[in-house]
Amino acid sequence: MFKLEEGTQILDADQFALPTGEFDRIQHVSVRFLKGKTPKRWKDFSDDESNWASLPLEEAGLMAEQLKNAIIDGKVHDVCLSFEPWGEDYFLSVDFDKGWAAILYNACDECAAAPCDPDRPGGLEDAPVDIGGQTPVPKMCGVEGLEKAARIVLYMLETGKLSPETKWAVNLEGDLPWLFW
Repeated sequence: MFKLEEGTQILDADQFALPTGEFDRIQHVSVRFLKGKTPKRWKDFSDDESNWASLPLEEAGLMAEQLKNAIIDGKVHDVCLSFEPWGEDYFLSVDFDKGWAAILYNACDECAAAPCDPDRPGGLEDAPVDIGGQTPVPKMCGVEGLEKAARIVLYMLETGKLSPETKWAVNLEGDLPWLFW
């Protein structure tokens, strides 16, 4: 059973300032592909400081395209895009399961935001994907369809902003946008 946290607002991406810490672009990317599904040209650099920010522009573009295709093809377990050089504090986490994505932007104790469709039928039911494999997500804050999830991830990766394609459940106190019991 779910309900939106009392302080949560449903907003368009441009209706609030996304806290990103010291940087305004993604610095660090970590991706876990399903076993044996890593793209052939994917550079494994998850332990490097500012791994994404230090890539040449052309290479970042090619890797972004590989990531998008791997998400759409169901070959990704999870993704973390961080504004911090070591992948901490200000980050977008994405978990995938059964054609769904659990997407959550977490800015320490400043903000938490998840895509939200408040009019979704059955929106307060449990989505078939969890955050980190353990935190349940209501269907209204889950993303059904890997193509849409890939567009949201790529938009953040390329612009450092939340996608305007969807509304966002935003809690400016840093708590999850929803309660569950």
